[in-house]
Amino acid sequence: MNKKLKILIFLWLAFLGTIFPAKISHTQTEETIIRRELIFVGVRGDSPWFGYRNDGKWTGYCIDIAYALAERLSANQLDPIRVRLVTSTTQSRWDMVTSGQVDLECGPNTISAEREEKYGVSFSTPFFITATQILVKKETQEQDLKDGKGVVGVVRNTTNENDIKTSYPDERIDNKYLSREQGVKALLDGEINGFASDGTLLLGSLFILNSELGEDYNLLTPQQNGRPFCAGYGFILPGGEENSSWKRYVNDFLANDKKARRVRQKWLGDLSENSQRIYDACTQES
Repeated sequence: MNKKLKILIFLWLAFLGTIFPAKISHTQTEETIIRRELIFVGVRGDSPWFGYRNDGKWTGYCIDIAYALAERLSANQLDPIRVRLVTSTTQSRWDMVTSGQVDLECGPNTISAEREEKYGVSFSTPFFITATQILVKKETQEQDLKDGKGVVGVVRNTTNENDIKTSYPDERIDNKYLSREQGVKALLDGEINGFASDGTLLLGSLFILNSELGEDYNLLTPQQNGRPFCAGYGFILPGGEENSSWKRYVNDFLANDKKARRVRQKWLGDLSENSQRIYDACTQES
């Protein structure tokens, strides 16, 4: 990680530390977790670096951060808090939180006020920044898509879909896909000319395919007013004023817990040159 990025992350976390004091009283959700000695965490199974299965075993940032949160909740308790991971999807994640099936959902969830209002949830402070990008085969140029010579696939009802609709005509967008895996497979099979998702997740797809940018594929970056369509990832938490204390507790954990910072550095601190470039573009002053 370069010096500039380290300074930005340090200043961001330090700023959060001033907003969320180090000592917060027990919340209702926290007390429920402690009473049952178990925290339920929704995790995506298809998101390399964040949450995925490697030879059948859960791995990624969200898995490690769930256990770090359980460790913090276990402080001063006779018995440790156990973690139960529950597989979530882009479609099920909202209901899993609002129904109480999970206490939080961790994954590549783009923070937006519109989503909070629509789904009745709340987001934590961001733990990662990325942007909408389009995975294409190496021979495909951005102008080809802009000239209407190709079709861009995207998962329906996502912020990625909203983003590319500002750059490409509706008749050139195929939103029938329910998962990133479906879309990437369609690209490989030649059914579409590009697939839009968060750049970091598309890099994860290439990782699974044992491929790299510049060899067989490229990433295009749609922009609006000279800037990428940036997105901050946050935990999905229960909404409503009655759950505001749990949100403060989680934000305090992200801002002040040393283990939480180490987990972030382990998984998200040193990503690719593409992720670095997107981070710089999204954090520069407009």
